[in-house]
Amino acid sequence: MSSRRARRCVAVWWSLIAPAAAESAQNWRQVHLQPDPPQARSLAALSAPAAEALSQSGERVSVFESTTGGLINAALLAAPGASSFTSCGAVTYTSSRSVAVLGPEAAQPLGEPLDSQGHRCRPQSGKEYVASKQERARLLARQKRHEVGATWCVCENGACGPTFPYADVDAGFTAIFVSGPVERGVLVRSVATYSREENMWAFTNAALDLLVECMAEARAQGLPAALPPAAVLETREDRFGGVEVHVRDSAAAQVSGFWTELRAALEAWRLAGKRGIWLRLPLACHTLVSAAISAGFAYHHATPQYVLLTRWLPASPSPLPRYGFTLIGVGGVVLNSRDEVLMVQEAISPTARTQGAWKIPGGLADPGEDFAETAAREVREECGLETELEGVVSLRHSHGRRFGQGDVYVVTRLRATSDALEIDRAELQDARWMSRKEIHARRETPDDRGKSLDGKVSMANWEMIDNALSGRLVDAVAVPDSKGVGTMLYKAVAP
Repeated sequence: MSSRRARRCVAVWWSLIAPAAAESAQNWRQVHLQPDPPQARSLAALSAPAAEALSQSGERVSVFESTTGGLINAALLAAPGASSFTSCGAVTYTSSRSVAVLGPEAAQPLGEPLDSQGHRCRPQSGKEYVASKQERARLLARQKRHEVGATWCVCENGACGPTFPYADVDAGFTAIFVSGPVERGVLVRSVATYSREENMWAFTNAALDLLVECMAEARAQGLPAALPPAAVLETREDRFGGVEVHVRDSAAAQVSGFWTELRAALEAWRLAGKRGIWLRLPLACHTLVSAAISAGFAYHHATPQYVLLTRWLPASPSPLPRYGFTLIGVGGVVLNSRDEVLMVQEAISPTARTQGAWKIPGGLADPGEDFAETAAREVREECGLETELEGVVSLRHSHGRRFGQGDVYVVTRLRATSDALEIDRAELQDARWMSRKEIHARRETPDDRGKSLDGKVSMANWEMIDNALSGRLVDAVAVPDSKGVGTMLYKAVAP
């Protein structure tokens, strides 16, 4: 790594760790293990104080561990009645391999951010390496506590040895953080004489002791076990016997709460005779998609801001309307002061056969654009011309085009306000004015079937141009629709 990149990585590293420094000083303490390693003992005996406290309080705990290898969970599960106070947990020893368990965000190795060039920035020293483990344990404990809906979450992350990636780390250590009504962290440092397994037992003991300590402090302060979970669903019944469901952004880290609330809501809607359910998940809640699919929902459509899923509750086939399945393109037969037609060659054509073919300018309509606006914008962007609409002249409807969608192509006739062309070379290979006679001479013939159309005009383009020059125009008239929103009505001009 270059010295400049190393300095940049250090700057990125400390910009992430520094905001947590004050909190770390308050919530973290450090302990050193004694030279004599503890003896492995009964798992149930190891967790007895924590299990008793949890049983008496009716609270639940979730554990996500690393160097302890599952011993914390195993100790809790060995206690009688464990099913009443344990929640889900996991062993995620290597961050890069835990995506399927933790999700991409939680699996991202904290302490190894990306710099501005997209390179991975690793901690530069053992001190930074240990600090990254503390930060990871703290954030993961908080996140997983909310996701699983537990009262307490214990997270542990460190290194058991006997080898370490930094010269200034010569013994095992772990960062243990408990998140709940009380939050505390402990950095446990071992001694070089401890074996890997001895570290695992010692770290497990420290984690369970910290959990008991936090629970005792919460009781002493009279803190509630947990605040009532906030509702994550906002609902509105529609006019068709269905329900529109919006999920609050705050639900992103509440997978368990979302799943529980959604299942209960579905049962209530089924009993109430509701039919179509429209579930809208904002981008922040993308982690909830899997839970929604498991609840019987199916994709409807997605935008950069949200994904919409639907479920039809009755046993009958779903009649819910599909999302838009037709693309709209608009072309312009542009005439100049000499009644010549603007013809263009695309820089890159959709197919090899049409590369170099002459065609009318045009493109896909943007949301909210009328036909005339699309045609005028495309001509302006590609050729630098301002135009005025003379009318709509034809419409082509085809199926199975891009993404399997239908395709409607509307042809307009436009009048250019000048003849000067400013060609966008990123979009076009060339553009020029052509007479009707020249276009006719370049048109595709039956002998050209399957051959390159370089320098020619396809039969479809010729038909559209010929119709635009000699056919009857369709007027565009602005009228309000039934909802009071302005819309365009296209009607034939009287003969």
